[in-house]
Amino acid sequence: MAFGQRYAAAAKKNTSSKEAAVVDIEASTRDLTTSVDFDDDHDKKYLLKRPTKSNTKTLVLFALALSLGFLSGWKDIASVARANTNVVTTKRDDVPYNDAWRHLANKQLRKVNKYGFTLNMNDLPEDWVDWGFSRIRRKFKCDDYVDNEVKPLPSIEYWHIIRDAYKKEVDSSFIFDDLVPPTQGYRFNEAGGPPYYAKVSESKDRGLFASRDIQKGEIVHDGTKSDVIFPDAMAWRRFVLALPRRAACDVTEWSWTQRLEEGGPMKILMGINISSLMNMGTPKQINAVPKSSTSSVFYATQDIKKGQEILTDYGIYETRFDLAGLGE
Repeated sequence: MAFGQRYAAAAKKNTSSKEAAVVDIEASTRDLTTSVDFDDDHDKKYLLKRPTKSNTKTLVLFALALSLGFLSGWKDIASVARANTNVVTTKRDDVPYNDAWRHLANKQLRKVNKYGFTLNMNDLPEDWVDWGFSRIRRKFKCDDYVDNEVKPLPSIEYWHIIRDAYKKEVDSSFIFDDLVPPTQGYRFNEAGGPPYYAKVSESKDRGLFASRDIQKGEIVHDGTKSDVIFPDAMAWRRFVLALPRRAACDVTEWSWTQRLEEGGPMKILMGINISSLMNMGTPKQINAVPKSSTSSVFYATQDIKKGQEILTDYGIYETRFDLAGLGE
């Protein structure tokens, strides 16, 4: 469910930009080393500046590189030496490194597939551990993805990419029940999946539609059998940053915050299956909601005809990523 969208829309109003030729997370699969926008002055620290070495050291390194011929692309080395004499050192491998060197190195430090680029966690700025919900969305340029692209239904491969990242970064012991594939939901009861299916609607938005007539008061969706709960904000950060850009942006749309008991801590949840595609409706359109803000079981508030879209109220859960450790 796209509970993150309302939060992101509010945060979008407070962004500004400045141009800088640095490596950053881009909005497309084009080369990450091209010029990108800074979201605010605070983002300047993502340049990873280290203590400046002398210009002499730069020239020595340049001379050694040419004399030893350790790189066939000597023109690239020459341009590096000319581009920036402020040689810096990374914590990763303790070798001289500046923005121009970073331009070359990142070609080997990231992977690209049809779902966009995937970051190398070792190449992220040190303070990624403090990134909040809004900043992660800005870094992936998620508003562009959400607003400007007609998004297809997630394939089984797509869901497995997200599930694999969850098992790797959050809980390696978690077992997904594959008796019902994520493209069909989850095991709702002994008869199989939930009483809905996913499709792209006439408005070109992905959504859920009733696969049969559903009576008022009937359970439409049971999040206790579908949702994953993140232990903390750090687990969610690792998970999202391990995903290709398209999946990362989808996950920020499909994640929400919720207290699972009255007065309990705010948790981050999401469903790694089509249940995440449930859209919000107007007050007259809403036909499936939980009985309380601490519940994850959705009941039909009216009779729902077969083929009718299932619509909920995102406001039933308090959207407070800051209270879950993901502020800004």
